[in-house]
Amino acid sequence: MKLAPGTPLAVGLLTDETTAPRSVGRLAMGRGLAQLEWSADVIAEKLPISPLHYPAEPGLHPARSRTFDGLHGFLSDCLPDAWGLLLLKRRLQRMGHRFEDLNAVDRLALVGTKGRGALVFQPETLDGEASSTIDLDALADESRHVLLGEETELEALLTRLGGGSGGARPKVHVAIDAAGNLSAGDELAGAGNKSAGEEWIVKFAATNDPADIGPLEEAYARMARAAGIDMAETRLISSATGSGHFATRRFDRPVPGQRLHMVSLGGVLEASPHMPSVDYDGFLKATLAITHSMADVEQAFRRMVFNVLARNRDDHVRQHAYLMDLRGDWRLAPAFDLTFSNGPGGEHYMAVLGEGRTITREHVETLAKSHGIPTKRVAAIIDDVRAALADWASHASDAGVNLSKSIVSDGLDSVAQQFG
Repeated sequence: MKLAPGTPLAVGLLTDETTAPRSVGRLAMGRGLAQLEWSADVIAEKLPISPLHYPAEPGLHPARSRTFDGLHGFLSDCLPDAWGLLLLKRRLQRMGHRFEDLNAVDRLALVGTKGRGALVFQPETLDGEASSTIDLDALADESRHVLLGEETELEALLTRLGGGSGGARPKVHVAIDAAGNLSAGDELAGAGNKSAGEEWIVKFAATNDPADIGPLEEAYARMARAAGIDMAETRLISSATGSGHFATRRFDRPVPGQRLHMVSLGGVLEASPHMPSVDYDGFLKATLAITHSMADVEQAFRRMVFNVLARNRDDHVRQHAYLMDLRGDWRLAPAFDLTFSNGPGGEHYMAVLGEGRTITREHVETLAKSHGIPTKRVAAIIDDVRAALADWASHASDAGVNLSKSIVSDGLDSVAQQFG
């Protein structure tokens, strides 16, 4: 599993799966920090693979800190966390290896070509496993056993389909064709098969989730779109044993066979997602610095208003991302992982002017003014979000949420009064 001493890891940009990846650079560990050397191509074109730090210049670029085990923040985004990390550790243990014995560069070699976004790594030290029929209900049940620390028959398939995932909830990456048939997402990627279907993420319930978490997240996605939030396509996939599995199109896979380079807010700012480390002021500043677009700043602001009023307090720095096109231009990625959450200690991960619990309209308007968002636009955005939330019962009913047992309605009513 460990790279041979002195062997650098080749970093590539794979935007078209029918061609070889474009060379981005080389990576190796030195004195506890990853050392990055950009390729001549990246330097010549000044391609902003890392849009804020590590400019495309000659020489070695050591990671700025040990926040991500000595890895550069934008590269750490390619590693699995939470659910994907749990699966990866269990697979390595079965093979007689310990994840903790590998340095950060060794861990990227495990990811190889199967990470998020378009960055790929060679040599790839962990091969894929044989395909198998995909039964979402069976995988959902197996994921529950994994969370409980139990052995499962389908764990190898879960690892293959979800080993690169971020986020705490169990999930799998699949391809869905026009007829609704499912196949492994990496099969689609490996073949560059444009007829095999679109790539989606399907989520299952975690141990502390309500029984209707799938419909709940689908209702939030519909409510967010009604509020003017940019979202990827979502759907509920029916289940034989429950209320349905929430699924969302992968926005880093715009069409079959193509990928977009992606970096999270935490990755680009090199801020930990495990503690409140960046506030919404920092999010808006970063968005303007990365995208140079006031439209994206307004979209980020709209997302903030939605998160506050819809009580999505699980709004940490890996819940926001940016996408790079082929010209090297960046834009704010669609919103994702929107759902009702009380957050750490009942507060938002990302505060508004130092307030993480009782965020008022005055907080929001003051922040908007400091970022040059016109007063009329602020009022319109707040009205849009409030109108969408007023239709919560309709969105929830249409998606199949059990309103009689849901705590969301009371929670939304109490928060909305803050902006009265």
